[in-house]
Amino acid sequence: IFTTFSGLGFGLLIWLGLGFPSVTGWSAFVFLTIAYVMAVGGLMASTFHLGHPERALKAFKQWRSSWLSREGICAVAALVIMALYGAGLVFFSQQWLLLGILGAVFSLLTVFTTSMIYTQLKTIPRWNQPLLTPANFVSLSIAGGALLAGQVWAAVVLLIVAGIVQCVTWMIG
Repeated sequence: IFTTFSGLGFGLLIWLGLGFPSVTGWSAFVFLTIAYVMAVGGLMASTFHLGHPERALKAFKQWRSSWLSREGICAVAALVIMALYGAGLVFFSQQWLLLGILGAVFSLLTVFTTSMIYTQLKTIPRWNQPLLTPANFVSLSIAGGALLAGQVWAAVVLLIVAGIVQCVTWMIG
């Protein structure tokens, strides 16, 4: 639930931040709501596998050594920046390009940091691939976001890339 929904939500935020689809007003509100429900819902689902959820806020302090901490920081930054960008789209019919690009970058970094958490798991050799696991996570997230944003050709290309990465992972693992 966590990886799927947060990946799709942040994938859609990437596309929205880059201006695809070019929406304003109520249409932008609907797209942003879908992205936020998926991203935040996925992040909330991730707290269920924490050993001590009450310590979740402490994770933000270990950003120098913890991919989980970096993920949390990137996710919060992405969600705040995209909220500001979304306010421009919804209330002012303005596409504040710098905020959109910055939000897209932090959304991408969130997916990357999530992939690095899985990459560190020595117990699952197929995930313990420092290049392939991030490539798989990122390509699937952006592809799913592309589908939700109506960018079908980009989604097809990215799904092919993800399939190739998956095949290479299986051959190695």
